[in-house]
Amino acid sequence: MQTLTRTRQHIRELAQANAFEELTHFIDSLEAQWLQAAPGECPAYLDAAKGHMLIDWETQIGKDLTAVLQAWIDACPNAYHPHVAMAFHAFDRATHIRSFAVAPEVTEDRWLGAAQACEVAAAHLLQAMNLSPRPVAAAICMIKICAHFDEPGWLSELFKGQPARWRPADQAEAQVRQEAAEHLHRYGLQVLAELPQALPALLPARDVHEFERPQDYWLLRAMAGFPNAYEAMQTYTAYLRPRWGGSYEEIDGLASGRLTDGWSEAHRNGLRWVILDDQFDLPESDEHDRIADWQAVFQDWSQRELRPLERATLLAREAAFRRYSLSDNAGAMALFSASVEHYPDQSWVGDIGEPFWSLAYLAVNQLAPDPQQTFKTVIERLCDTPNYAAACALRAAGHQFGLWGFERSGELADQWLATAAKRQSGRDGYGFDVLDVPLMLWGANLHPVAYFLYQRFAELELPNAPAALYDLHRGWLHDTPEQYLDEHKADYWLKRAAQMGCKVSKYNIARDRMSSGEDLSDPVARVEVWGQLLEALGDERIDGHVNLHLGILLRRYGEPVDHEQGLAYLYTVFDHAHDWVAARACAEIGLAWMEGQGAPRKNRFAAMQWVSRAMQIKPDSEQIQEIAWCIFNSHNRLLSFLTGITAFLFKGKFSRGELPPAALTR
Repeated sequence: MQTLTRTRQHIRELAQANAFEELTHFIDSLEAQWLQAAPGECPAYLDAAKGHMLIDWETQIGKDLTAVLQAWIDACPNAYHPHVAMAFHAFDRATHIRSFAVAPEVTEDRWLGAAQACEVAAAHLLQAMNLSPRPVAAAICMIKICAHFDEPGWLSELFKGQPARWRPADQAEAQVRQEAAEHLHRYGLQVLAELPQALPALLPARDVHEFERPQDYWLLRAMAGFPNAYEAMQTYTAYLRPRWGGSYEEIDGLASGRLTDGWSEAHRNGLRWVILDDQFDLPESDEHDRIADWQAVFQDWSQRELRPLERATLLAREAAFRRYSLSDNAGAMALFSASVEHYPDQSWVGDIGEPFWSLAYLAVNQLAPDPQQTFKTVIERLCDTPNYAAACALRAAGHQFGLWGFERSGELADQWLATAAKRQSGRDGYGFDVLDVPLMLWGANLHPVAYFLYQRFAELELPNAPAALYDLHRGWLHDTPEQYLDEHKADYWLKRAAQMGCKVSKYNIARDRMSSGEDLSDPVARVEVWGQLLEALGDERIDGHVNLHLGILLRRYGEPVDHEQGLAYLYTVFDHAHDWVAARACAEIGLAWMEGQGAPRKNRFAAMQWVSRAMQIKPDSEQIQEIAWCIFNSHNRLLSFLTGITAFLFKGKFSRGELPPAALTR
């Protein structure tokens, strides 16, 4: 890590000084070291060649990197590495343009934008190949393009000896082309104006099967240029996982095949490591068969020849397993310490989530002694990486309160808080977010520490931090001490969260207004609450609650024209996974049928059917009991009986979907 950190700092300094010739010579020298090294033993080169070290990602964005790369190309037009770096950057932007949604949810303009970014990358790679006798890094980038997306059609045409013509934009409508171009412009990229019409002279012809899997061709080109190109094999192997249409058998076959002749078994196992990495999942403590399976997996891998990187990562993963699945806290801490000791380059496992989450849980809750200050060391190492925000938050807490061996310093705490907020921006949901840190500290009864982080992150306008403070001051966190309960502060942070766009907070404000006794028959008030609920839609955690309240609002307080729409909202959630939502929706549908407000007509039988379903789902709800008493006339036993008989005799006919399903399955 110290080597990589120094390399990153030096590269960034050269870029900031516009010292592009010196930058070229420096990365050329790293390439020379790489070409002389054993497989995988010079990771700094490819990291540098990808170009992401050229800017400070905590203060700059992708558009800034595009500008720096173009300036480098302009300053050194005959240099190989500026084009390689631009290609890696364009490919990386393609993955962001496509988005990380499942394929059916990716829009046409995003597919096209991603394809056009790949065209830009491929054009730069062809240019780079004309500028180097051993363009291995360029071939590695081509592997990524072909395996992750597909090889540009015009490049395939060039290999067939045809003019380069085919472009995905030719098949798209004008609106889609415009939207796709806007995706590229966001990153400072331009749609490729002219297609290359010739291949670099050093590229041999392709075999027939290599047109179907062009990544095979580019892998062979990389290995021909550098037989120890571990990174090329590693890149190719990543796309042999089942999620990409491959198999673990193919990965093992590649690791055992002719391309690894002369490699050590440790390096071959480094390729096979993808199999373990892909399957890693911590079993619950009562899943005895899975626990036994994972114990066998760890035993098997512990006896294999491994590089230091895989050996240390294995120790860290087994430590997390021991903590989570076996509750062996002392054993887990011992393995964590061994992992830190053996991890190369003063670094540690950078996966967001486990195993760092388990180490943090052990240390924060003081479940095992840490005489080697393993937790502090790991925090410091992860803070040296560019993306681990949670480690920065823990370091800030350590400095503010003098915890875990960190010196007490408000200035350093402020520095790491700002860094944590910057690193977290736009990266929620990957396993160990910044706001998971105060939540963990709160659970460990470190209330002042947790409150400090919540409050400071809210002041730094970190999304969801104000909403977390609202929950805290309302007493909704576990075992909230009375000193933190404060209705006025809760309301303040709720409004701040809504102003910052938090959908949950917008829902909470609307819900509170609906339960406050406010006169929502007033059109102005009703429209305001209606708008707040509509703005709250789009968060799957609360969409059911929002639709329920939209239904209640429109059916009870809306104009006659709104009543049917209100009932329609209720029908969408009568079988919601959340019991309270489903039960309340059923009860409200029952009221609609009893009153004839939103329903096709008044019908007591339908009302009874729906409220009975509500009682089955949530029998202990006082709100639902009150609605049931109203519908069944339960204040008088005889009248309730007569009401039921009359409702049955005059129930009439119903269309499909007007009555609840006969069976209740939840």
